[in-house]
Amino acid sequence: MSRAAGSAAVVLRVPAPGVYGVRVTITNGPSRRSLAKLRVGSRVSNVGVGGRRNRSQLSLHATIRGRALAIHVADRYATLHLSVRARRLHSLDVGQKGTAAGTTAGATGSAGADTAVTTAAVVTKPPAPAPAGAPGPPGDPASWHQVFDDEFDGSSLDTSEWSTGWYGSGITAPANSEELECYDPAQVVEGGGELDFNLIAKTESCGGQTRPYASGLISTAGKFSYTYGYAEVRAWLPGTSTINDWPGIWADGQSWPTDGELDVVEGLGGQACWHFHDPQGAPGGCAAGSSYTGGWHTYGADWEPGSVTYYYDGTVVGTITTAITSAPMYLILDLAADSAYGGPLAAPATMRVDYVRVWQHS
Repeated sequence: MSRAAGSAAVVLRVPAPGVYGVRVTITNGPSRRSLAKLRVGSRVSNVGVGGRRNRSQLSLHATIRGRALAIHVADRYATLHLSVRARRLHSLDVGQKGTAAGTTAGATGSAGADTAVTTAAVVTKPPAPAPAGAPGPPGDPASWHQVFDDEFDGSSLDTSEWSTGWYGSGITAPANSEELECYDPAQVVEGGGELDFNLIAKTESCGGQTRPYASGLISTAGKFSYTYGYAEVRAWLPGTSTINDWPGIWADGQSWPTDGELDVVEGLGGQACWHFHDPQGAPGGCAAGSSYTGGWHTYGADWEPGSVTYYYDGTVVGTITTAITSAPMYLILDLAADSAYGGPLAAPATMRVDYVRVWQHS
């Protein structure tokens, strides 16, 4: 027997951006113990509710870059009530990463103030789709669950999720013979809430050849892969009026091109381009590079059976429906230099990445 999901939602409003200690309390009506899905911002987790006390609590740290944090809990069987309390731990330098969609930059405030929001409202229909331009997967948020998330908030790359270089350790050869750089782990730097890929003029040897540049590449090969889902990256591509060099945010199968290659965004000829490579070709398209330089932008791809739809800043820029493969793919981010495919060659140059997230249908 199917039942409508019970859910509750609150928007926690805070006086200033910062890092907050958040305590979420979930209370359910008379029912057996069950497992609820809790979403705090983009973070999704399963929480046991019910039992003897009919209440569960979860404490966590949340980085709030604007003035609000959305919190939602849903359970198939329970009637849920949700209360939230937050305490500001320390300030956040939002100017370092730019202003995310819907946030306010530059605000500051004192630590220690408590903010409490409580709701007993029970929502019996899914939440409304995110507005155009908002980050996250398209359509009904309740139909997705997050399977991968790196916010790059540490001081070094998480090597449990990522490897540097192209199929090797240390300094490796590039992914394409046209590239003029070696991939050097030293050119991948995490800090200040972002991951930077730094392209510099530096002679290095890799793959039996001496090349004039050094840059960075990371991938989840052997550590994370997915079949179908929505992948999204918030990045700052190098360049001003056009995209410089050859930045890439993409996913690849183990056997190219049989397993496919999904290019979320690739700087080609100074433009922002998307493609899906298959054994027959690489259909896709491009947008003016001037629209995607000089600031933070989100680049996403919704990979479904038989189609891939590409979203730049939440707006559809293209859809591919031919020869879409189904083999698992791993994630790759890199900044390359070349004289044939990319935009104007500029070094030093940096591609900055705020986060990498992947969702799949629930």
